[in-house]
Amino acid sequence: MTEQELDILAQDSSRELIERHIDEDPARAALRLGPHAALLSTQIKYLQRAKTKLPSYHRARCIIPPLAFEQASSEAAAEAKTYEGGLCIDLTCGLGVDSLMLSRRFRRVVSLERDPVLALVARYNFERLEARNIEVICTSAETFVAEFAGTADLIYADPARRDGANRRLVRLEECSPDVRSLMPRLRQIARRIVVKASPLFDTDEAFALFGGEVSVEAVSLRGECKELLIDLPGTDRPEGPGLLRATAIGRGTRTFRPEQLRDGKPDAGFDPPYDYLLVPDVSLYKIRAARCYLQSAGAFAASETGYGFARHLPDDFLGHAYPIEEIVPYRPKALKALFKARGIERLNLLKRDFPLDAEQIARATGIRQGGNGMAAFTTVDGRRIAVMLSEEGRERDRQL
Repeated sequence: MTEQELDILAQDSSRELIERHIDEDPARAALRLGPHAALLSTQIKYLQRAKTKLPSYHRARCIIPPLAFEQASSEAAAEAKTYEGGLCIDLTCGLGVDSLMLSRRFRRVVSLERDPVLALVARYNFERLEARNIEVICTSAETFVAEFAGTADLIYADPARRDGANRRLVRLEECSPDVRSLMPRLRQIARRIVVKASPLFDTDEAFALFGGEVSVEAVSLRGECKELLIDLPGTDRPEGPGLLRATAIGRGTRTFRPEQLRDGKPDAGFDPPYDYLLVPDVSLYKIRAARCYLQSAGAFAASETGYGFARHLPDDFLGHAYPIEEIVPYRPKALKALFKARGIERLNLLKRDFPLDAEQIARATGIRQGGNGMAAFTTVDGRRIAVMLSEEGRERDRQL
C-alpha cells in the first residue's frame, strides 16, 4: 500500500462507499465504486475476511493492507498472551494486532514499525480502535534498542518471516530483525523478552539457540498450531530451568519440564480391546509432549507422533477422544469386504504414523471420503491397524 492509497482510503467519501457496500461481493461492488474501485473493493474484501480473524478491526472499519493482513496474528491468538506490566516494547508492529492486545494489559506500549506507510496505517487504526496508550515510532528495532535508555517490562518481537523475494523463512537468524544478534542488548533493557517464531520452528532449536533457561509455548486454535512463543529472562528475572507449554485457546494449558519428556517410561504394550482413541491437541505434538501427556492420562501411547488408546475417558482431556467400535488389522481386501458387508460407502479418515495418505487408503479399501462415519489408521509395534470409530465420536468432535 502506498501513502497516496492510504490517503484515499481515509477520505470520508471513500469510507462512506465502503460502508454502503461492506456486505456485498467485492467484485460486484467494484462496478459501483467509482474511480478508485479496485482499491475500495480490495478493502471491502479484506474487511470481510477480518470479521473472523480480526473482529475489532472489522467493527472499527480499519484500513487493512492485504500483505499485512496475511502476516498478522489473529486476535484470538494475540489475546491469549497473558503478559502484563507497565511498559511493553513491540519491536515489530506490522498491522498492530499484538500491540493492540498487549495494550489492554500494559499501561503503555511502544510499537516500532520501520515501513513509513505501515506506521501511518497503524497510527490511523489505533485511533479508530481507541487504543490511546500505544505510541507508534517509525524506526528499526536495531536503532531503537541501541538508543533506548530505560527499562521495559516486556520486549516482544514477531520477526518478519519473508525475505525480499517473498520466500518463507523459518530460522530466526534469517528473519528481520535478527533477535539473536540483538539479544545481549535486549537482556540489558528488558525484564522479560518474548519472541514469536514460525509454527514450523523446532522447539529443540529454541533451547539450542538461547540456552536451557528459556520457556517455549506452542499455541493452537481449532486444531491448528498458530504460534510458537520463546520466553527469555531479562534484567531482573532469575535464570532457571526452562519449561514447555501447550496451549489450546479456549480449552486450556499443560506445562512440562524438559526432563519429563526425556525420561518418560516405555509403555507396557498394545493390549486391545480399548474403548477410546485419544488424539492430543496439536500443541502437545508440537512440543513433543503428546506421549508424556497420554501416559499421564493412563493411556497407551503408540509413539510420540501417534495416537493414544484408553479404556476410560480421561478427565478434561486436552484433545479429542473418539469411542472405538473395533480395532482390526489393515488388510485392504478384508476391509473392502467389511465395508461392503456393513453398507459403508463413505468414511472420514484419520491417520497418524501411517505410510498412506487418506486418498490412498480410500482407494485401497473401496470407499469415498466424507459422511458421518469415522476410521483411524496408524501403526503400532510395526503393525498397521484400522480403528473403527463410532458416530458418537463424530458428534463429540463437532461440539469441540
